Amino acid sequence: MDVKSRRQEYAETTRAAIVQAAIERFAVSGFANTSIDAVAESARVTKGAVYHHFKDKADLFEAAFVVMEERLAARVTAGVEGIEDPWELMARGIDLFLAECTEADFRQIALLEAPGALGWARWKQIEEHYFLGMVAAALDGLVRGGHIDIPPGDVTARMVLAAMAEAGLAVAAAPEPDVERRRVGALMMRLLAGLH
Repeated sequence: MDVKSRRQEYAETTRAAIVQAAIERFAVSGFANTSIDAVAESARVTKGAVYHHFKDKADLFEAAFVVMEERLAARVTAGVEGIEDPWELMARGIDLFLAECTEADFRQIALLEAPGALGWARWKQIEEHYFLGMVAAALDGLVRGGHIDIPPGDVTARMVLAAMAEAGLAVAAAPEPDVERRRVGALMMRLLAGLH
């Protein structure tokens, strides 16, 4: 059995505390207005400790963004567990994603800041790492269930993922996010129904 040393455990705990502090700071102040000093203060570590784990603020922001993506992936996976009907599974997955878009930290970090802070290419790469396969699998279920007819390959999944990103931004920017979430979720399902 591989037992972690105290040093490894301390390093992991410190890194997690820094990322959590960064999430809190980025969610409130945004990328541009958050300093490494402020994150270190919130995490109750030295600035040197932050730089021990992250090469710069963009690297730290990426770690915060990845936590947001992992949280969303876990919530969607748990939320669709046991759903057999592919149409219901897709509708539930979209609703769970849109619900996450109403969360202040996800909205600020994943939707508003990530493309600019990380650069579009890196943001898209991370986004696809977590969700392209998930969307492709859900679409495949719809194809097998006779609900839609799409060409082979992942272009449809990429288009749906892009549409979901826009839907998420609409929910995030709405004065009444929960109302917009229901409206946009229904619209996403209508778009998918159009693929029949």
